[in-house]
Amino acid sequence: MKRLKTHWKVPAAVILVLLLAWGLWYSRPVDIYTLGLGEPTAINVRISYAELGVGDREGRSAGAVPGDPLWETFLAEAEALRLRRPLWNLVRQYQDGAINTMAVGTDAHVVFYLWDSDGETLMIQVGAGKPCYTSRYTNENLPASLSGGEEAAQALAQRLWPLLRPEEP
Repeated sequence: MKRLKTHWKVPAAVILVLLLAWGLWYSRPVDIYTLGLGEPTAINVRISYAELGVGDREGRSAGAVPGDPLWETFLAEAEALRLRRPLWNLVRQYQDGAINTMAVGTDAHVVFYLWDSDGETLMIQVGAGKPCYTSRYTNENLPASLSGGEEAAQALAQRLWPLLRPEEP
C-alpha cells in the first residue's frame, strides 16, 4: 500500500505540467486565422464613438471584397490584430446567457466582421474597454485582450477613420 501512495506524485506532476503548458499555449496572442477564419472573402469595418448612457454619437463603416481598393488595407489591419484569450473562455462559451460586450467608454471601438469562403463569420471588437471575438463553435461573443492594449485599439481607429463613410442617422 505504501508503494501506491508514493507513485501518484509523478503522474500528478506530469498532468500539472501538461495543463500549465496547454494554458500558456491557449492564452498566447492569436490572429484571425487561429480564431477559426478560413480565407477571407469579405470584410466590414465599423468604428463608433459612444457616450455613456446615450449610445453611439458618431459612427462610420465600410465594406470590402477582394479587388476593392480598401481590401488590402482592411485585410492587413485585421491580420495584424493579436488577441489573447482567457482560459475561462472554454467554459464561458457553453454557458447560457449573454456576455456583456458593450463598449464602456467614450473612446472609439472598432468592429471587424469577416466572412470566409466556407460561410463562417468572425466578429472582432476592440477598443472602449471591451475587446471580444465570436467563438467559432458556439457563435457566442467571448472576452479577449488586445496585444498593445487600449492604445493600440485607439491607434487602429485613427488609422481607419478617414477611410470609412459616415453612417446614416
